[in-house]
Amino acid sequence: MSELSSLFCKVKITKLQLDKFLSSSPEKPELNDNWLKWWDSRQMYSKMALTAELLRSYHDDTNQEVLNGWMEYKQAMAFSDYDETAEEWHWGMMFFSENYLEMLPMFAFIISLEKYVSESAENMAIVFPFFWGDNGVHVYINFEERKAILSPTVQTTYDVNPEMLNYTKEYLNKKWDELTKDIELD
Repeated sequence: MSELSSLFCKVKITKLQLDKFLSSSPEKPELNDNWLKWWDSRQMYSKMALTAELLRSYHDDTNQEVLNGWMEYKQAMAFSDYDETAEEWHWGMMFFSENYLEMLPMFAFIISLEKYVSESAENMAIVFPFFWGDNGVHVYINFEERKAILSPTVQTTYDVNPEMLNYTKEYLNKKWDELTKDIELD
């Protein structure tokens, strides 16, 4: 049985642009060369071709509803933190998924941020097995020139910029401490 991987997203975005993004409807992703190259680069059991039918968005009315749904799903241990001074949004889940098909709507959600974020080399999202000691990466999304790019070359955590990976791990450790401080763990 596979274990659930963690999701971490960090973007520079003004409060006004974040509010616009959250009030907009989830966008239907377009099956393009980037999606296909990324999909072809992934290793998975019983892999099928990525089709427009498989590539879908969430069915909520707004992106805020998508976010709320994950925040209310306590088992995911989701977080959403906006820093108004730094104009940074950190968003993620300690326990997201281990199934690529289940992940696709979230990847579409993250990619749809591309027209709202401010330019920054630190804009990124990653899904990886934070808790389980594996170094595989399900997805690494970076933002360049107002485009979100699914990286077909990032296969393991060794392929991620070490500073960004350390930042991600530190942030997830901090969130884990915050989210578990009042619960008893076996």
